[in-house]
Amino acid sequence: MKRITSAENPLIKTLRSLSTEPGAVRKLGQVWLEGIHLIEAALAAGHAAEPLITTDTGLLDPEIAALVERVGTTQTVVLHQALFNWITAVENGPPVGMLIARPKSSKPRPGSALILDRVQDAGNVGTMLRTAAASGCGAVYLLRGCAGVWSPKVLRSAMGAHFVIPVFEDPPWEQVLNIVPRPIYATHMQADTVLYELDLKEPVTWIFGNEGQGISDALVAKCSALVRIPQADGVESLNVAASAAICLYEGVRQSQFSKTLS
Repeated sequence: MKRITSAENPLIKTLRSLSTEPGAVRKLGQVWLEGIHLIEAALAAGHAAEPLITTDTGLLDPEIAALVERVGTTQTVVLHQALFNWITAVENGPPVGMLIARPKSSKPRPGSALILDRVQDAGNVGTMLRTAAASGCGAVYLLRGCAGVWSPKVLRSAMGAHFVIPVFEDPPWEQVLNIVPRPIYATHMQADTVLYELDLKEPVTWIFGNEGQGISDALVAKCSALVRIPQADGVESLNVAASAAICLYEGVRQSQFSKTLS
């Protein structure tokens, strides 16, 4: 195992940039993963450690030791705890991380599609990725203006969903609309059509937009219909990630359980 003690080491500078600079992933072509579950998800998906990073304390943890054994000691770097603390974006997390090459987008799979239009909160983006993966979506498209899909907070919120579902970052929306399933829906509080009136037994496409502004007028014009999620009077609109979960899982209910429950 290699040991690094200097913050001036090129690898440490790279990890610090990936942990703190929004545009570093695109610039460097690498992704910094933190946490045992996220690392295990990446390894299960076939991504190689470039390398695995831990500390002397981390080596004493059975789960981290198992990761070291899995990737090999030649692909493991050990840091002093203070140096690891300088590069980590996680407070009080296990002292382990892994550098990988930025994954390339794969082909969309069969299933409904999720399009995010300028969703800027990293927690929302990660939660929506996780929900899309859990509900069986075939792909997620993050249009320009969304939080960086490989940023540390999105990665943590998604809990490994990046390695389960095809994810496309910054594609031209016109091209996306040419390949996604029809019909295309978006939510709006004043829409006439209620979510539970839709037939969602077959794959559809959902568009969810910016937390404050919703989806763009150009995308509204391309929707087959705007739909409303019923809610009590006097309540503000639902969080965008909550709305996405409700809509995606209504599709799951109809396609998988409607006959069972009827």
